Amino acid sequence: MQNRTMQNGTMPKDRMRDGTMTDPIEDPRQDTTSELLGWEADRWEKDRAVWQHPHEATPYGDSLVQTFEAAHPDGEVTVIDLMLGLDQYQGASQDFEDYLIGIVQSRAMQLAPDRVEPVEAEALLTLPKRAQMRVFEKLTVLASQVFDWMRSQGMYPVPGVASLPPLVTEADRKRAAQD
Repeated sequence: MQNRTMQNGTMPKDRMRDGTMTDPIEDPRQDTTSELLGWEADRWEKDRAVWQHPHEATPYGDSLVQTFEAAHPDGEVTVIDLMLGLDQYQGASQDFEDYLIGIVQSRAMQLAPDRVEPVEAEALLTLPKRAQMRVFEKLTVLASQVFDWMRSQGMYPVPGVASLPPLVTEADRKRAAQD
């Protein structure tokens, strides 16, 4: 082996041999791009307003709307579908639906305590009425945040309506309390 001397008279350091550099084949590690994405994911996880960009890619790849649609294929009814199927939401804009999906999906991905679970209508309907009411109450809180934010941005989530129409009526609450 040839002896190589650096300009300052010292020997070059073989980091692979002295153990200060891992062998990329034996011990693959994440590159700096992955570390950057990890930091970006951490920042995204803490941002309570990420739902306001439902069509932008998340650090995990797809947008919030795409992730939700992939998790709930055509034909599967969700609590969002149940809500938007009510008469009082018939005129709701597509933006309202997208932002509602965005907030529900972002809270689920962030494992936020105010997330709506279960999201699937079939799973929801197997729960006792009181548990169903809790899910609808959480959905109402999130929908109110979306509605109020959209109005503050000059958008009309449900045209002709100044405040979020109720998702749950007092009669619904009374029926759930009797169960």
